[in-house]
Amino acid sequence: MVAWLKRIFPSLLLDASLVLALAFPRVCTYLKWPFLGSYLLFTWLLYKELLQNGWILTIVRDPAMRVAHGLEHATLAVLLEDGMPALHGFTHGRDRFVVALEARYGHDVAAIQDAAVQAIRRIREGERALAYQPGCGTSQIVSMASLWLVGTASPLLALALGGASSILFATGLLVFRLWLACKTSLGLLAQRRFTVSTDFTSATVVNVRETRMRATLVRPHNEVWFEVVVDVVLAASKGGLVAPGAPGFQG
Repeated sequence: MVAWLKRIFPSLLLDASLVLALAFPRVCTYLKWPFLGSYLLFTWLLYKELLQNGWILTIVRDPAMRVAHGLEHATLAVLLEDGMPALHGFTHGRDRFVVALEARYGHDVAAIQDAAVQAIRRIREGERALAYQPGCGTSQIVSMASLWLVGTASPLLALALGGASSILFATGLLVFRLWLACKTSLGLLAQRRFTVSTDFTSATVVNVRETRMRATLVRPHNEVWFEVVVDVVLAASKGGLVAPGAPGFQG
């Protein structure tokens, strides 16, 4: 019961705010300033996030790196299915990626290698959904960008409907509700279109080893990192073998 209340509380709060906005329009005259301030702050945070995640421009142009990114996601999914405490991962080259586990659960290289081999086999057999992960960095950036668009669209929609503060607040809440319902799907769609690929003819796990640092990323003391090196043959339409040499990013 408590869990159910926690799940529906945000929706109830939004609905109550919407009713109050329409029932007491004068209150919304004062709410527009916090709304504007929040929008400006979020615009700055989004700008910083985009600056810090320039990797997305690299991976969009690199089919091999997109395949490695998908194998990273799939390996994490297999580890979680096997009961391993996988935390996150990142792809830092055209033929390699890192998966992070809780440090207290040991340093089982064989388990990581087996998970990577299973991930490749299952994708090749048709389980392509393994390559897409809601918590991916792509999804996070898309969520922020789409929320910024929500903040931009709300006042424009309010002006089209009359421009009153109550209309501004109400349309903002309605568009935000729509964003909440769609944000996960938008992130997964962005992965499929731009940052993840399952379009390869074969892949082999070349090496798995524990690592402490990749590019500018340093391993936290409570995590253990494993670098997985793969030899991937891309589909004929994309051509070529993967080769190392691309900056790291959270995936």
